[in-house]
Amino acid sequence: MKGVKSVRKFKPNDTFGTIFHLELMMFYKALEAPETRQTDKLIATLKQMQATGIKTVVYSISWQWAEPQQGNVRTEYISWLLDAACKNTGLQVDLIVDLLNPPDWLWKLYPDSRPFDSDGRNYTRLSWFHPLGNKAGLTLLSAVATHLSSHYPGCAKAIQPVYNNEYEAKYTQEYDSFQDYGPYALAEYRRWLQAKTQDVNVINLRWGKNFKTWDEVKPPVLHSGDFQGVDFSAEYWDFVRFREEFGAGHYNKACATVHAAGLMCFHHFPEFFTVIDAMYGATMFRLIAASPFTDFVIMDSNFMTPYGTVMNPAKLRVYISSAFAYGKPVYFEAAVERFKDFDLLAAGFYNSLLAGADNIGITNWHTRVDMNASLAKAMATAPTCGSCELVGVFIHLQSCAAYHGLQWKWARKDPLHDMIEELAEKLHDADCGTDIAVYIELDKFLADMGSFSRAVFVEPLVLWGTGEMDTYIKVKSALENLPHTLMRMPTNVTSGPQLMVLEDL
Repeated sequence: MKGVKSVRKFKPNDTFGTIFHLELMMFYKALEAPETRQTDKLIATLKQMQATGIKTVVYSISWQWAEPQQGNVRTEYISWLLDAACKNTGLQVDLIVDLLNPPDWLWKLYPDSRPFDSDGRNYTRLSWFHPLGNKAGLTLLSAVATHLSSHYPGCAKAIQPVYNNEYEAKYTQEYDSFQDYGPYALAEYRRWLQAKTQDVNVINLRWGKNFKTWDEVKPPVLHSGDFQGVDFSAEYWDFVRFREEFGAGHYNKACATVHAAGLMCFHHFPEFFTVIDAMYGATMFRLIAASPFTDFVIMDSNFMTPYGTVMNPAKLRVYISSAFAYGKPVYFEAAVERFKDFDLLAAGFYNSLLAGADNIGITNWHTRVDMNASLAKAMATAPTCGSCELVGVFIHLQSCAAYHGLQWKWARKDPLHDMIEELAEKLHDADCGTDIAVYIELDKFLADMGSFSRAVFVEPLVLWGTGEMDTYIKVKSALENLPHTLMRMPTNVTSGPQLMVLEDL
């Protein structure tokens, strides 16, 4: 974003619509024998999508279905999906490969490859930390990507590898519990710590513990809502950092596999800037978005607040804009499973283009939103005026992980969401004269400060090491030469630290 004077787009470069594996099964009998699949119905839907202005269809497939026996990939089924679009329409195809639910043969081979939460519950999911289980997943991913690139050049465009309970790049979470606490995860965490220090007493001093050996070292037991307010403990932040680095590395390795087969790789991200960011591992976003193996990112929203009310679409400008500092095309996806309001949908697309979204799309639209002129009109809602100022906004994403989850004992159970939504409302200009450039890392904010008409700086809660602290000092000094507003993240701490600098191990 360096040197930019305007952020907004006046029309999208691309438009897309998603048809998930479950929808293919329910509406097109996709999992039945080839002769009983509703091929004509699928082709008719794809043609309707194209007539509405959609340029790309995003399918998803499940590992459970795609590889029923080890090494026996259902390429015939994958070709059926691609043929429907590539041979009958002008649509391009992106594919989501869902590795969350492996086939039965994997559990027989590796019965210990499932994750545990902090209460010892075991899930029928693939743990990120099981090396052989994940090697099998990458083998499937490579086979699918190779099939697409070799048989559908020019039509098959990109793949998203998925490892979680939603089609988004976030840490697997259920029952409001952090994961993974299984034996492979614990071993990996200890290796990560030992790579930084061989002396367990360094960990004891840092965490206030009395471990005798490395085999006793464990991460903190965490649940959403147990801890109210902001956690400044080094024990907590070391675990957050580990999950962030390992999780991003896991996704980046998967995308490297896709690249090796000759396709692009992308990721979905859920809304962040909420108090569940730590649980969902949202801080890994910056490491995934910056990866050379990530070609574009999709920022999605279902337009709902943590309170079950409709979100002010102006918040999308803050959330979507935060992705642009990484130099990748940014897509906005409207998830419509919880509403059928075309005005809200149009407002979402409008605000995403104000935020600079290169492309826009829609998901969960089956039975809710028809592919017709009304949707085409909503997707065509775009800014018509230029900007007169550029406001640089800094919100430290890592500091957003300071909250363990919903704040049930506060007046507001998600005060971070509320702060960001209120900020978005203040920055929103009904006459669309204000552009917003949002940054989640200090060095990227500092590099572009010369472009800003003014700035909003939300004070971070936690900085990592002297390097980030030095950058913070430079930013605060540069702000003195720029009209600016200082804000603080909401905390329930009336005394004690407002900013912690945590030395890396």
